[in-house]
Formats: sequence, C-alpha cells, structure tokens
Amino acid sequence: MMAAKVLYDQYPEYIGEKEQKRVRTTIRKKSYSLNRRMYISLAIILLSTSLFILQGYAKITSMRLEITSLENEATELEKLKQDLAGTLEGLKNTTLISEQAKNSLGMIYPEEGQIEYITVNDSISNDSYQVTLQDKVRNVIGIFASLY
Repeated sequence: MMAAKVLYDQYPEYIGEKEQKRVRTTIRKKSYSLNRRMYISLAIILLSTSLFILQGYAKITSMRLEITSLENEATELEKLKQDLAGTLEGLKNTTLISEQAKNSLGMIYPEEGQIEYITVNDSISNDSYQVTLQDKVRNVIGIFASLY
C-alpha cells in the first residue's frame, strides 16, 4: 500500500469555511455601512429640526422685544398727550387771552355805539340754464373743429 500524501490545505471542509467567512465579513461590512449611514442621516435630521425650532424661538424673542418697545413708546406718547392736553386747556382760558390782548396788543371791548348788526338775505336764487339742441350741436361741431 502506498501512503498517500495528505495536504491539510486542500480539505473541502477547510476551503468551504474560508469561503463562508468571506461572505460573512462582507455582509457585516455592508450592515455596518448601512447602520453608519442611518446614524448620519438621523443626526442630520435632528440637527435640521433643532435649527428650525431655534429659528422659531428667535422669531418669538424678536417679536416680544418689538412688543415691549412699542408698549414703552405708547406709554410715552400717552404722557405727551396728557401734557399737551393740559397745555391746551391753559391756552383756551378766555381770561388769559383777553388780558394778553389788552396788555400786548392794546385791544379793548367795543362800546354800545360801536356795534352794528347786519342782516343778510337768505333767499337763494334759482337760476337754471337749460341746454338746447343748438347748444349741443355747437359743442359737437366745436369738438370736431378742434381736431383739425
């Protein structure tokens, strides 16, 4: 009998296991890359939504600031209005006006003999002008004449 030379590298079980390991490693790499892409896309989505929310909060804050400034301006204008109303009431005082007219302008009230009353006739005259056919024809002819 002849002794057969046995090569350990050429067993079919050994060759099959190597091939299966290669397939498993490629599948693991693909699943790892899919997980990695999924995590990156999830991070991008979370980042974009947080940016939109932050933008909304910024708008709300700017609106609150604008409302506060407008309320302050309204209170200042209300105070100014009250001050001007008080000044106007002081200027409307007839005794003050008459004293200034007498002192600075030299004005005095008229006496009884200086006052005269005038009556005005309230009747309104009803003068209506009626347009005749001749006037209409003249107007039309005048318009055409002005064109040439």
